[in-house]
Amino acid sequence: MAERETATGELGLVQAFVNTLDMVPRNEELKDPNTLKAWLVARDLMDPSQAVEEADLRHAHAVREAMRAVIGGNSGSRIYPVELATLNEAASASRLRMRFGPGGKARLEPEASGAVGAIGRLVASFYSAMQDGNWERLKLCSSDECRWAFYDRSKNHSSRWCTMASCGNREKARRFRKQHKHA
Repeated sequence: MAERETATGELGLVQAFVNTLDMVPRNEELKDPNTLKAWLVARDLMDPSQAVEEADLRHAHAVREAMRAVIGGNSGSRIYPVELATLNEAASASRLRMRFGPGGKARLEPEASGAVGAIGRLVASFYSAMQDGNWERLKLCSSDECRWAFYDRSKNHSSRWCTMASCGNREKARRFRKQHKHA
């Protein structure tokens, strides 16, 4: 949906990755190793000469859903140990290391190459996004069917839905029907 709020920078990259699966309607951007490779190459996370396998696709899906769950923590959802373990495993597999870049700025970089290294770059971006003062503004839609990652631009950080026009209205109508059914 074009009207959904998006973030920029590292936060925006994380949001874009998480939203490669749109649950309403079910639309999976990363359908196979080729679409994963195209997505990673388009964002300069991976060299186009490197191969992407089916196992890399499963790994990317698992990391994406672990990130979605941790973002859900900004919306009040519980974060389970398995999601944290998935992110820790991805960081370990890519062998993330702190490196100093131009100007002396520290950043995390994977020592692994290929898709594993690219997923490691996403985990490093996830870490960097968490250090950003706007991290808490990245939330999940409160609609259980949707769970889209959106950037909360409201002044008091109180948005609950990716859009009021779709998910917000649907949830309010559902609550209204439930209340009046029992009245």
